Amino acid sequence: MRRETLILLAGLALAGAGRGADLPAAASCAPRAKGWSVAALNGAPGLYRDGKPVAPVLFWQWKIEEQDAKAMSRGAGVDLFGVFGSFPHYANPYWKPEGFAGMAYQDENLDQILKWVPSAAFLPRLFYSAPDWWIAAHPEEQIVYSNPIPPDAEARRNGTLVPRESFASERFRRECGPVYRQAVRHLMDRYGDRLLGIHLASGPWGEHFAWDALTQGGLIPLDEAGFGDVSGPMTRRFRAWLRAKYGNDPARLRVAWRDGSVTFETAQVPPRDVRLALDTDGVWRDPAKGRRVADYFECQNGATVEMLDHFAGIVKDESKGALPTLAFYGYTQDEHWAIECDHRATAAAYRSPNLDMFSAPHTYNRRAPGEDALMRCYLASAARHGKLYIDEGDDMTFLENLKPNPDGRCGATNLFESVNLLYREFGLAVTHGTGLWYMDLKGGTFRHPALVEAVGRMRRAANLALTRDRAHFSQVAVVSNVESEFYMGYRRTEANNMGLFLYQQQMGAFARAGAPFDWYLAEDLDAVQERDYRVVVLLDCQYLTERQRRQVESLKKDGRTIVSFHAPGYVSETGLSRARMEEVAGVRMKPGTVRGVLSAVDVATGREWGCGMTRPADGVEDRPRGTRHRPVGAVQRGLFLPAEGEPLLTGVGDLADVPVAVSKRHDGWTGVFSALPALAPDVLRRIYRDAGVHIYTDADVVLSANAAWLMLHTRTKGVYEVRLPRVCRRVTDVTCDRVVATDTDRFDYPMEAFQTGVFLLD
Repeated sequence: MRRETLILLAGLALAGAGRGADLPAAASCAPRAKGWSVAALNGAPGLYRDGKPVAPVLFWQWKIEEQDAKAMSRGAGVDLFGVFGSFPHYANPYWKPEGFAGMAYQDENLDQILKWVPSAAFLPRLFYSAPDWWIAAHPEEQIVYSNPIPPDAEARRNGTLVPRESFASERFRRECGPVYRQAVRHLMDRYGDRLLGIHLASGPWGEHFAWDALTQGGLIPLDEAGFGDVSGPMTRRFRAWLRAKYGNDPARLRVAWRDGSVTFETAQVPPRDVRLALDTDGVWRDPAKGRRVADYFECQNGATVEMLDHFAGIVKDESKGALPTLAFYGYTQDEHWAIECDHRATAAAYRSPNLDMFSAPHTYNRRAPGEDALMRCYLASAARHGKLYIDEGDDMTFLENLKPNPDGRCGATNLFESVNLLYREFGLAVTHGTGLWYMDLKGGTFRHPALVEAVGRMRRAANLALTRDRAHFSQVAVVSNVESEFYMGYRRTEANNMGLFLYQQQMGAFARAGAPFDWYLAEDLDAVQERDYRVVVLLDCQYLTERQRRQVESLKKDGRTIVSFHAPGYVSETGLSRARMEEVAGVRMKPGTVRGVLSAVDVATGREWGCGMTRPADGVEDRPRGTRHRPVGAVQRGLFLPAEGEPLLTGVGDLADVPVAVSKRHDGWTGVFSALPALAPDVLRRIYRDAGVHIYTDADVVLSANAAWLMLHTRTKGVYEVRLPRVCRRVTDVTCDRVVATDTDRFDYPMEAFQTGVFLLD
């Protein structure tokens, strides 16, 4: 059997593992006695060097500069560096027509780092995207979009949309692989144990998005999206994938696609118009009416992970397992773009033996001072599979705003806000047992003594954290099924504003609800079953396999509360079912569906909440400093409304005074159903309290916590009351080394607006 076929089938095996295979304990292997490794450390995946734990705190620049390297090393104690990005990769390719061309660009800076910081180690990005000459030589291997890109649209994309390789190209893997292996060997031979690992990078911005993302920048309309990939390589890959899925039986394929003439030789990638077609309520793709589009989305996402796993396997093979690997992948689904662009084979990536670490920039949608900046990772699932997560801390400091042409994404307006955004990054990392790199995205934005001092303080606290309990166990589990949108319309339309707002709006509420939560993929529901969670949230679980539905049913006991949104379990492998949805939610629905604004009114307080608000009010709207891709009055069609239960929320506009969220008690459990992503933080606190969840604070504040650490980040000045789940001998705010309480399970703490407190709980 050809290697390419083995790769395809291996990818299917990985995806199959996400549907119920036995799962390993988090990072169960022991650390390597020599070199760098990822293994369990006090309840969470940790980084080791020569068998000893190391705080995974790094500093990143496009090219490390002498002034910053010395400041971070001498002033902050940071001697781990991340380096390189996508633009230099294309400008300085290590792969040329004659073969491996050396790595002069990379060597120059890595050698400089060791000169400036003799104790340094580094995690360089090593791209495997095809160089321009290869793309030009092999046009048949390029991605092809089913939607021709209008010339005027290209002008708005900062220049011409550059042709790139199809992620399904077997020729690319075959020809690039040996050269990539030489690049890995070069770095190993030249830098030895100073090479912390390899950061694998490909796709737009090196982040393993599909190339379609380049057609979705900013506010480019959906009708100008690329809707790839209909190339020859992807068509061949899709057909091989279909053969494997349907057991090489064309009769099974025809039944699944509801197409009596299709064969494995004639099956085509669905073009744009087929993907845009919806067959139920203007929202859903019913699997009972054909699986062609859903099959393609599953195949396309799997191709990305197969490609990533292939090149990560080269690193592991060449290093004989010694080099750790990291990749940008598994981002939570909080961007507004078309589904082709997202990471939706995350369960397979977490199960790859060739990948040790994952990273992402935290959410771009709520990262201004006072907001939550949640990490874009299903952290509980990643830890479950022993994967160390390293947050990319790319919040820019106020120094960016002093430049002649500052980046508009910079949210900090002064030194105080800048320092406290850095502490927010650290607080989220230390309470989740993850790593962090401080990213100097635009250069020169850490060149202030107070910023270096703050990084140093956090670096010392990170060392201390290595000796404490690092597990992030909470009493609330949030569960996502990222395949749900395979069966829904596109985002930025009334068919699926829901997908975006569940991640952007509702997740922001969970961050401010006064209790920590663990975020899982639905493929890891067995991990949820193993824990005594008091509240289990089905966030975007419109699609549940029959096995997953049974797992959810098993959780309905012991006084637990199941919170569900939109249409939980409405879609299965075989079709749509209102009765199935009602069973999952524990609530009967009214006949038919309605159209409504994604905002609601709290029945208990009369307060409206939601980013689709009809009447925004100070302190209520989730984004006090502006919006990003979140229109006021956003509407979703095809909403199911509850026909029973105690009302929690009523709608607005046409749904004014109509219950849109209810609670219903059952024997041994409580079901909470919300048609809208609009359960505000104070509503969640009431649900939590009723379920027996420990509430740390009732204040409108970002909170994250584990057994050893607590983080608060404020919007407003005030004295914040905190209730701890146990008596602590000492509570210390490590941002100022202040002991704030002793021998207590509660404390009051005065804080300024936009301030972060990171508390060590001894």
